[in-house]
Amino acid sequence: MEALTAHILKLEMDLLDNQVRSDPDRFGPLLDETFFEFGKSGGSFSKDDCMRAGSLGNVRLSIDQFRLQTIGDRAVLAVYRTVDEETGNAANRSSIWKSDGSRWKMIFHQGTPVPGNEEVAES
Repeated sequence: MEALTAHILKLEMDLLDNQVRSDPDRFGPLLDETFFEFGKSGGSFSKDDCMRAGSLGNVRLSIDQFRLQTIGDRAVLAVYRTVDEETGNAANRSSIWKSDGSRWKMIFHQGTPVPGNEEVAES
């Protein structure tokens, strides 16, 4: 499980990498065709929404409190917190990733704003 946790964490970090975010050929393969997101803004976004030129913008977010839970044979739930390095604003985040046998892709993501020092709720 440690290797899978490290792999999914790297994929989450790739999605926050501004070079990846600005390159559809690198960003697109990380999201499943059925992907959707409830953003911390409260909006809902599809893969197509995310792939539109310029819609992602630059971010400076760090990830902490990352953990992974298996939810199926080829599916995992990632739960973590991001902190905006410029403002200090934090968000609790959750993502569902599924594997097609050769590659992991995100199928769902949600971000919820929280006070900067609040921890992700333990189960």
